[in-house]
Amino acid sequence: MPSSSVRPEVGDEEDDLDLARHEDPSRCYHLDGHPFTTAEHQLLSTMTPAEIAAAKAQMRLEDEWERELDAMKDAFVELLMKYFARLPKGSVVSNAVAIMTDEDRTEYERLVKIVTAQDTLEYLAEHGEN
Repeated sequence: MPSSSVRPEVGDEEDDLDLARHEDPSRCYHLDGHPFTTAEHQLLSTMTPAEIAAAKAQMRLEDEWERELDAMKDAFVELLMKYFARLPKGSVVSNAVAIMTDEDRTEYERLVKIVTAQDTLEYLAEHGEN
């Protein structure tokens, strides 16, 4: 097996880096909101060009997954709304599913697993769009 040019500890820190947090621009923050320690910050400052390229590639992939996931969520809502439009006010999802065509029910069953997963990106990575 070829060796990776990305150190696992750097990859772990990069995966937990919250790029949207800006309380203190001189600090890096974890996704859970706590700041990186001095040692963690120093480790990130030693990233090699290969590690930076790998991090960028991963971010692009995650952005692509987010766009695909958003499209699936939109399709899921559109599918349900198509049937809710035919039902009386106060109806629930099971009422809509009960009147779906076989084709739409199959699509509903595919999408519901994805859009209701606790971690949808992880779900897609593990299961694809089966």
